[in-house]
Amino acid sequence: RADITYQFGTLTITPQPVYPITVRSALNGTVTADKQSATEGTSVTLTVKPNQNFKLEIDEQGIAVFTANRPEKMNALNDLSWAEMNQFFTWADKADEVKVIIVTGAGEKAFIAGADLNSLKTKKSTDCLGGAGQKALDLIQKCSKPVIAAVNGYAFGGGCETAIACDFRVVSEDALFALPETGLGLLPGAGGTQRLARLIGLGRAQDVILLGRKIGGPEAVQIGLATKCVPKTDLMAEAKKMASKLIAKGPVAIRIAKRVVQASMSSSQDVGELLEMLALSTLCSTEDKLEGVSSFLEKRTPEYKGK
Repeated sequence: RADITYQFGTLTITPQPVYPITVRSALNGTVTADKQSATEGTSVTLTVKPNQNFKLEIDEQGIAVFTANRPEKMNALNDLSWAEMNQFFTWADKADEVKVIIVTGAGEKAFIAGADLNSLKTKKSTDCLGGAGQKALDLIQKCSKPVIAAVNGYAFGGGCETAIACDFRVVSEDALFALPETGLGLLPGAGGTQRLARLIGLGRAQDVILLGRKIGGPEAVQIGLATKCVPKTDLMAEAKKMASKLIAKGPVAIRIAKRVVQASMSSSQDVGELLEMLALSTLCSTEDKLEGVSSFLEKRTPEYKGK
């Protein structure tokens, strides 16, 4: 076995008579090989390409900060942005080193200010059938790790849709949510027409989507769109504080509870309560449950293993 670390990822070669080439992880970019397998003594050319639209930082706690990084374009999304988001969440979902994810935007003005209109202008009807935005944001919603949006400015269009796909939204006082697509002769196409009504109700969602009404940070908390509104200078500290609280919980319980709560939005109460009962039964057989109850009775901090 050989683990070779690059600036943007890690390549793992598994020992067999013929060595398959597989990418184990690619944090701030992609690692590709010029062949799928190689025999002993055969050279393999590796290409490391950094992400162009996002950057990633992971601290010692396991908090991964995934930052939209096109501040000169107010972090607007293009096709490559969706691909990079898809790649990251596919990896992060299974990465042991990631415990909680924070999504935010670079610069002072925007979280993500919607789609890159230059790329949108050339799109044809068939270009939208692949559902790149829906697929990427579905990965956020279904991610086994909690995802927090730290909304530090404009969250328009795809930026608003990205935020509402996350589990929590901590917003700055100058944050601004909007889905302005109908003013462009379009509609929200990355899950916004579905998720927003589930969060804030049908009437308010139609107000935002059909009329294009903007929602500021303080109002976002009032109507249930955001969890907390803080001064911009405190935003990342507040998001990381929330992440630390989540890390202190039982990771298996967090993962299963997230799925059961989300299932309640698309099932009857009877079905939801059945899922809840089965989930509780599953958790009662875990090592984490025994550790959680024991630590509480012994008045000590639990040491969860995720088992």
